[in-house]
Amino acid sequence: MEYAEIAEQYEKYGKGVTTDWEIGHKNVAKLLEPIQNKKILDYGCGNGKFSMYLSKFGAKVVGVDVSKSQLEIARKGEDKNIIYFLDNDPKIETEYINYFDAAVLIFVLCEISSKEKIIAVLKRVCKLLKPNGELIILNPNWDKSNGRDFLTHQMQYSSELKPGGKVTTILKGDRPIHIPDYYWSKINYLEMLKEAGFNNFDIHEPLAPKDGRDWKDEKKYPPFLIIKSKKSLF
Repeated sequence: MEYAEIAEQYEKYGKGVTTDWEIGHKNVAKLLEPIQNKKILDYGCGNGKFSMYLSKFGAKVVGVDVSKSQLEIARKGEDKNIIYFLDNDPKIETEYINYFDAAVLIFVLCEISSKEKIIAVLKRVCKLLKPNGELIILNPNWDKSNGRDFLTHQMQYSSELKPGGKVTTILKGDRPIHIPDYYWSKINYLEMLKEAGFNNFDIHEPLAPKDGRDWKDEKKYPPFLIIKSKKSLF
């Protein structure tokens, strides 16, 4: 999706996405612990919100994205310790091979329509990780939550879920944002990760915490699929 036209609106949405942060991002951060001094690649960093979150815990973060408009917003952030690159910047390939302790792909793979393109992204990230480096991916959990209504977004019901098929996530707000995504199952992701050079899979499908919030379907249906893996040594 091209975010140029909705960059500012999407940035405002990102300030109050309770479901995303409490069930998605914070669980990803826990899987990255200890974070202090860890070199982390935020691939598909968007407006930099998660990059800044990780940096606050002492991570050395590099953010990469294809969207100039999103990166412009990210670079306006208060945290100047984060380095941001456009995806096609040649410095990534010359300065960061086998560099990162960990990488995250937050709602990135669900925006890619073909298996070949996903594997290409995963292989690129694999090259940038140190041997045995960690990769954590976070995506909508369509298998468990098709049609479910959550506090800050809704997964529009799809009568047919097939690999690479179109699905839609509706981000709530004064002006709802319809995000066109693509469906990939947990098995699909695991197969693609293996082909790209990853192993040691750790799968998480978290529900809402029991914290007194007025949660909706996230109390019983996991909004997100989180997969942690490691770069193969061979």
